[in-house]
Amino acid sequence: MTAVAGAAQSLGPSVTAMSSLSYLVDPYADTLELPTSGVLSAVSSEWEREQIVQHLGAHFQVVRELGRGGMGIVFLARDIALHRLVAIKVLRYEFTESEEHRERFRREARMTARLSHPSIVPVYGFGEVAADENAAPLVYIVMKYVHGESLADRMRRDKSIPAAEVQRTVRDLALALDSAHRDGVVHRDLKAENILLERGSGRAMLTDFGVALSRSLDPVRADMSRAFGTPHYMSPEQAAGELDIDGRSDIYSLGVLGYYMLSGELPFHGLTFESLAAKHIADAHAPLSSLVPDAPRSLVDALDTCLQKERGARWPSGRDLSDALSTVSAKRRRWFAPKPALTALVRTKLVAELALFSAAMRAVFKWTMI
Repeated sequence: MTAVAGAAQSLGPSVTAMSSLSYLVDPYADTLELPTSGVLSAVSSEWEREQIVQHLGAHFQVVRELGRGGMGIVFLARDIALHRLVAIKVLRYEFTESEEHRERFRREARMTARLSHPSIVPVYGFGEVAADENAAPLVYIVMKYVHGESLADRMRRDKSIPAAEVQRTVRDLALALDSAHRDGVVHRDLKAENILLERGSGRAMLTDFGVALSRSLDPVRADMSRAFGTPHYMSPEQAAGELDIDGRSDIYSLGVLGYYMLSGELPFHGLTFESLAAKHIADAHAPLSSLVPDAPRSLVDALDTCLQKERGARWPSGRDLSDALSTVSAKRRRWFAPKPALTALVRTKLVAELALFSAAMRAVFKWTMI
């Protein structure tokens, strides 16, 4: 069963295709969650692996498949020369003859390679190879392998995440987005499946820039607005089909992600793009304070600011959001830390008592000697 057919079946037999607004949703996005029109051809799931072995076998040894999306399959592999594990993302066979999809892979590689931040998964290399001009080409991206799990896997297992960890994860991602935005890149597809949690450090790392927009390179035109990510996470301006998308759209999606991590629920649900779009644009989400009453008010307020309908009412940048959450942490540390004035008072009192004790002992010694 194809990814699209599987998604359609999961939503019931009556839902088989998007309606008139489906032109706004990219049917081949790696993060496809709603059904779209069109059927993907069935091919052997081994073709991509065989191509890596045939063309890249001298450099990489495939270990196993890590996951797949609407457009690509990711494999864990060993870099033979450098003795390290890497992730190799391969364009699926169905799309190898499409120049549009090959170009999208090139764009993803170029765009990610220009970014440099500890919380953005780096790209090591990109390539296109074919046995001959009549054969389907292998199009691939080599990336860092993050030891850990996706946030989606974590949420499926634990249902929700403690507030302190949510705050740390949102901060990591806010700084990653701030770095990307300053480089002119808007991710446009922030979601749990695109967040990796590094084992050991717990650091959140952002990946999959497959539908990202480079504001400095891409002209603002209608076909660029079509490359949406996941409808459940999209900003109101994305849902409305606006062309001028900026970093504050990612801030909204980060708010959705934080809401989901903290409460275990997404702000809005719907079986069609139209229903979800309408809710993102006009409906109020259930207050986090009612879903997670024991959550820190400061964290709830920060996420609510992310989720404002008007982009001007959101945090202006990821740095501003991170700074707000850092201030919250600093205040909490100061609250539980020993008070400087109190510590000084105790120290002074102790010194005075020791001085009195010493004087008393000297007096006792003096009178004993008489």
